Amino acid sequence: MKKIREYDIHDGFLKEYADAAMENAQQLLDSAKILLSNKSFAISYFLSVAAIEEAGKAYMAFAARGRNLSDKGLKKKVQNMFEKHREKIISAFIGWISKSSKPDESIKAAVDLMIHLNRGREKSMYVDANPDNSLSIPAKIIRPVAAIDVLKVAENCLHHTRTHISGNHPPSFSSFEDKLFCLRSDKIHEMFNNDFGKYLLSELKQTSGNFNFSKAIVTYHDKCFSKKKLFEKT
Repeated sequence: MKKIREYDIHDGFLKEYADAAMENAQQLLDSAKILLSNKSFAISYFLSVAAIEEAGKAYMAFAARGRNLSDKGLKKKVQNMFEKHREKIISAFIGWISKSSKPDESIKAAVDLMIHLNRGREKSMYVDANPDNSLSIPAKIIRPVAAIDVLKVAENCLHHTRTHISGNHPPSFSSFEDKLFCLRSDKIHEMFNNDFGKYLLSELKQTSGNFNFSKAIVTYHDKCFSKKKLFEKT
């Protein structure tokens, strides 16, 4: 596992981080356009994906300003997210989706794009060997239309991320949301395969008004999962 570099995360740092990431995303996009016009489709594709990731990092830094930055575990989680390609690509679409008049359809389209971008990133930059002994060569794999399309996606991701950050305050997260943020995804998946569903139904029956889903997951984790107990036996 890659060791996370030690550096301090605070509000001023995160604001500077977001601004720098958006500026770098724009420079990557400008370079991608030049390469596209010179028919360097594979490298243009790669730089466009890199611009998307930088837009995602900008959103991550913006959103992290609303969390409890005095918590060391939470700081480490934020640092870890900055290093993950998939997380950065996902975050790049949040501002765009928030502006959609049909968020359900936008989320579905974004998920499809995220999968392709995550796969295409490596293939657009590196020669690799396939199981059938053939070679994966970027210049032969990345089609012109793919490079054009991903450039447009990158432009939209950056535009909407920039607009979202400039027009909103960082989201405010509760202690339950912060703790959920720090839980590993494999733990959450395992909890859902336990009897969390029964716990959730029980809580829903006892709740009137808005239901706090984050609180439900965290409470089940603390009361049952972390103690290796099933809800129905507590």
